[in-house]
Amino acid sequence: MGKRQFLGILCVGVVLAAVSGSASGNVIWHDPYLNWDFINQTGVMVNDLDIIVDNPNFSPNLNDPSQVWSVPFPTVALTNLDYDGDGDQDTRVRYSGANVNAGTNAHGGLYMSGSGLVLDAYWTLNGAKVGPSTPVTYERTRVVGDPAIYMELSMGQGFFTDPANSGREAGWTNIRTFVNLPATLLNLPDIGSSLNLSTLSQYEVFPRLGGPTGNVIQPSDIIYAPIGDPLAFADIYLSNIDPEFSNSNYEALLVATVVATGSPPIPTGAFWNLNPQSPEPATLLLLALGGLAAVRRRR
Repeated sequence: MGKRQFLGILCVGVVLAAVSGSASGNVIWHDPYLNWDFINQTGVMVNDLDIIVDNPNFSPNLNDPSQVWSVPFPTVALTNLDYDGDGDQDTRVRYSGANVNAGTNAHGGLYMSGSGLVLDAYWTLNGAKVGPSTPVTYERTRVVGDPAIYMELSMGQGFFTDPANSGREAGWTNIRTFVNLPATLLNLPDIGSSLNLSTLSQYEVFPRLGGPTGNVIQPSDIIYAPIGDPLAFADIYLSNIDPEFSNSNYEALLVATVVATGSPPIPTGAFWNLNPQSPEPATLLLLALGGLAAVRRRR
């Protein structure tokens, strides 16, 4: 069974695992602070980047650098429309106002509370789509039981439904994971291509696919995202966490290169996710801290 096919059944396995985890402790979901690098592979200069999310009421504070950030785009705007053609409204997040030459990249970041799934991403020039959709990752962090840290990865299905990408797959490689990071260690500007992972070596753990008994994910492995099911995901187990590290003073990090099929597979960007190891839900955590954690930095 290939890795893409195996991932297609992970949804059922994770639901059962969550039920089992609930028996020995709570299952807590943390809304992610996502960081993406996208490589401009259109062959021409572009000046906007669109990311589409499923919730029409997604409304991050565009004036809050802990909720929305980007390099090199100075402007971010939200628009509601049915972007995926399913009959209901979605939200488009448009980064704009800077030229991105062919072969170079741009970085975007969002606090994803209330976003729903990430559906699609693509480059535009003066608002018009250029080239095919590019792979875009959505993640949410699961804290289970004693606790254990999992990160669930899905790929925006707009990449697969774009006719220009017919027959292509997308996924993740160079997956590396870190736990028990002091919350003061990484600030917003650090979460991106400038982050030197060698400085985090003492915190690195070996990720496993599906759970603590799953196969260790080697850096050279490519975990392909399921096609055709927006609710399917790759379940990445990071580690069990000792109780003294199970609070908002410590965080877990997943880093990956995003690839699409080619010969060899073609890097299309990178992905970073950093989330607290707290046993409290993200919304309650922010309330308890008076929003301090979000203002202090964010991904």
